[in-house]
Amino acid sequence: MNPAVVAKYFRRFPPLPLDPGSSRHAVVIPAYDEAAELPATLAALRRAVGGAPVAVIAVVNHPPGADPAASLELLEFLRTCREVRTLYLPDLSGGVGAARKAGMDAFLAAMPPEALEQSAVFSLDADTRVEPDYFSAALPAVLAGGAVTFRFRHRAAETPEQQSAIDRYETYLRRYADKLRFAGSPYAFVAIGSAFAVRGDAYIRAGGMKVRAAGEDFYFLQAAAKTSGVRELPEVTVHPSPRVSRRVPFGTGPAVAALLAGEALPEIPDAAFSALRTVLTGAKDAALTDGERFLAGMPEKSAEFFRREKFPAVWSRVRRNLPDRPGAAARAFHEWFDGLKTLRFLHFYADFLEKTMRKG
Repeated sequence: MNPAVVAKYFRRFPPLPLDPGSSRHAVVIPAYDEAAELPATLAALRRAVGGAPVAVIAVVNHPPGADPAASLELLEFLRTCREVRTLYLPDLSGGVGAARKAGMDAFLAAMPPEALEQSAVFSLDADTRVEPDYFSAALPAVLAGGAVTFRFRHRAAETPEQQSAIDRYETYLRRYADKLRFAGSPYAFVAIGSAFAVRGDAYIRAGGMKVRAAGEDFYFLQAAAKTSGVRELPEVTVHPSPRVSRRVPFGTGPAVAALLAGEALPEIPDAAFSALRTVLTGAKDAALTDGERFLAGMPEKSAEFFRREKFPAVWSRVRRNLPDRPGAAARAFHEWFDGLKTLRFLHFYADFLEKTMRKG
């Protein structure tokens, strides 16, 4: 990778010092109050690593104002784990995204720029178990370029009610990705912080991990999809914890808690995905020569969403900077109409369908 690009990234995000030894790859594990879960996760990683040159990096942290006792207990345990590199970040702002970023940045900064295309970084959680082929099955795919997501199957829950809730949530996530795939979206993947990996140069191109209290996995993979691509790797499966948690504002823990409380998940009608498919099918270079022309070729309600997003004015500016080569306009469209805008479009169309049904 171009050393100037790497240097520019680390000038913007100065990394913590870390000695990766001879490791060319790393698995980064944020750990906040995880003394009960981390030992079993590390044991599973030992079985998976085998002879692979993989550094295990635990980022022990706690938020500002939290009692440091749990972090200190975890640090004491990690002193007995010689294979684990430990970063300690007390009073860490930015949540789990900041912890992931600190570990990933520190490892990649220790690599020479020319080695980043041969380095892989795995994102894992302290409560997530891996199978023995975790690295051997994933490394070839990650090193082929871009980012990959893994399949996930939560571990068995403590009660039938909790098991039913986690099963429903898993089905919900997979169904959403499958429907995006049907629609032709390049953002048809499930973003789970413990279920992806990325090649070193692709990580830098994506602007690094996003610092957010939740959703950092979604925003990072969205950026990676724009710059290097994201593929699902179904032959690798990880096993997160099914525990109920309110530690983050959204995600698996809060979703399971909501289901247990009798709430419903916000299903999006199939008709909204069909409308999305129509939009994406029409997003070809020939139709994207002009923003208004593109909107004229789609159904009125879909065009209304794009007008609300000021697409014609935005697209006029985008067109002025496009290179003159096949596929450039379509690629630029998908960079603008990203995973977040796609979700907004689906909700917009679902609201329209609901209002139409009420009137009928």
